[in-house]
Amino acid sequence: MQTADYSMVSEIIGNPQRLGMLVFLMDGRFRTVNEVTKATNLKPNTVSLYLSHFEKISWLDDYFQGRWHYYRLANSEVASLIEKILVLSPKKKITYFNLNEEEKLLHTGRSCYNHLAGQLGVQLLCSMKTLNWIRQDGSAFQLTDKGQSNLNNALEIKFSFQEQKSWDFILPCMDWSERQLHLKGIVGKKILGAMLDKEWLYRPNRTRALALTYKGKEKFGDFLQIRA
Repeated sequence: MQTADYSMVSEIIGNPQRLGMLVFLMDGRFRTVNEVTKATNLKPNTVSLYLSHFEKISWLDDYFQGRWHYYRLANSEVASLIEKILVLSPKKKITYFNLNEEEKLLHTGRSCYNHLAGQLGVQLLCSMKTLNWIRQDGSAFQLTDKGQSNLNNALEIKFSFQEQKSWDFILPCMDWSERQLHLKGIVGKKILGAMLDKEWLYRPNRTRALALTYKGKEKFGDFLQIRA
C-alpha cells in the first residue's frame, strides 16, 4: 500500500527561490543551468541542487548535448500546478523599473507552458467564443466546425480524429494575471505553435513573454476580427 509523499512538494511550494525557477521554466523550452542562473540571480550550485530535487519527483525532463545539460518542465500537469499557485497568490507592487517593464510584457502576452496566456490569450478565447468558433457548456469547451475551418484557413491547423477525441483536446485555463480564462490543451498548443511559426508572435526578452510582431498585429486583428 502506498500514500502520497508531499514533503518535497511542500518544500518547493514554500520556497520562493525554487518556485521562481519553475516559473521561469513555464515557457516549456529547454534551458541550461546558466540560463536559469541569470534569470533567477541564484548561484549556479544552488540552481543545480534545486534542479536535481525537481528531477527526483519527475517534474523535469532533461537532455544532454555535448557538455550542455538542458532542463524543461516534464508535463502540463506540473505547469498547471504552478499556474494555479500564481492565480492564488496575492499581488504585490513592483518598485524596480526593469522588473516592472518585464511584468508589463508578461501581462500583455506570455507562454503558459505550451499555450498563449496574458491579455492576448484571454482576448483570443473571448473572440473565438464571440465568433462561435468555440461553444461553452458550463466548464466544457467545444471547437465548432466553423472554428476548425477558420483555424485551418488562417493558421493551417488541422486536428486528427484521435486528437479530437482526446480528453485534453480543448480546455480552459485560469490566467494568473488577468483572472479570466484562456485556452489550453491540444487546440491552445497548436494555435501558439502556428502563431510562432508564422511570425505573428516573438519573444522580446529572456522571460516567457510573447509580443505581436508588426505583421502579427495586423494578422491577429484580422483573424479574430478585432484590433490588437
